[in-house]
Amino acid sequence: MKTVAQRSHPRQRGFTLVEAIVVMVITGILSGIMVLFIRQPVKNYADAAGRADMSDTADLALRRMSRELHSALPNSIRVTVSGGVSLLEFIPTYAGGQYVAVEDNVSGGSLTAAPLSFTSTSALTFSISGPVPAAPYAIRSGDYVVVYNLGPGFQDADAYAGTNMALVDTTAIDATTGGTTVTIKNISPSTPAINPFAVPAAAGRVPNASPGHRFQLARQPVTFRCQSNASGQGTLTRYWNYSFLPAQTDPATLVGNPLYSGLQSAMLANNVLACDFSVSQPANQRSGLVGLTIALARSNQGGAANNLETLTLADQVHVDNTP
Repeated sequence: MKTVAQRSHPRQRGFTLVEAIVVMVITGILSGIMVLFIRQPVKNYADAAGRADMSDTADLALRRMSRELHSALPNSIRVTVSGGVSLLEFIPTYAGGQYVAVEDNVSGGSLTAAPLSFTSTSALTFSISGPVPAAPYAIRSGDYVVVYNLGPGFQDADAYAGTNMALVDTTAIDATTGGTTVTIKNISPSTPAINPFAVPAAAGRVPNASPGHRFQLARQPVTFRCQSNASGQGTLTRYWNYSFLPAQTDPATLVGNPLYSGLQSAMLANNVLACDFSVSQPANQRSGLVGLTIALARSNQGGAANNLETLTLADQVHVDNTP
């Protein structure tokens, strides 16, 4: 009888406890050595990423502010600094044009288009001379027509006081002239049927009509509010849709006030250390220079607990103040 030879199997064995401990010790030593070499590059990378993030945040905020300030209504930029809060306010415009004036020369000596009156308080319609703004800059109901804005301190020429500004009511195409006519109303809801540009003869002063018969189309003011903080926990916030206020006011104090229920805000930057806003308007020049400086900060993990790493960016914006 034949039998199948049985295969012999080698004896299997694992690591001993001593061997496992030795491996763990060696692995720990190698890991510690690797950490010594990797720690600093990782820290350098984290620091560089943090600085880049701060730089991007400040750069984007400055670009946004600069772009919007280029469209500011002439002589409408104003700055206030108080108690660590810096306010930069302006009235944004989106288009403009020329209005028909009473003194415009017309054929036959008769004026067929409706002029913008600066003497009749009941004249609420005027015609636009030349082309009108096209979409998306078309004249819209509810926006503001501003004429010859000279800024605070000028009677009948301060948009914040509403003395040279009217609300757009309706627009239409004149069937006779083919031009566009605009119907306006007073910004005060209590007296809407009054032409705010008109200065009655009894007032004894000359109206501030535009020498070039120009008007701008504007929307409600915008404020950039910077809350400085020595620990780098401040904020830069944009506020809008809070109506016109003769005196510059901190819009944060209007939050919750039912009179300013339309107020909106959006944060542009956090970790703000400080801001510096300035505006200079040389005498006898129709231009201005706006200075913008933002300093951001973050905790320096490699230093003391109260040590801050800071980054400062600055920009200057030239604005046209020809009303």
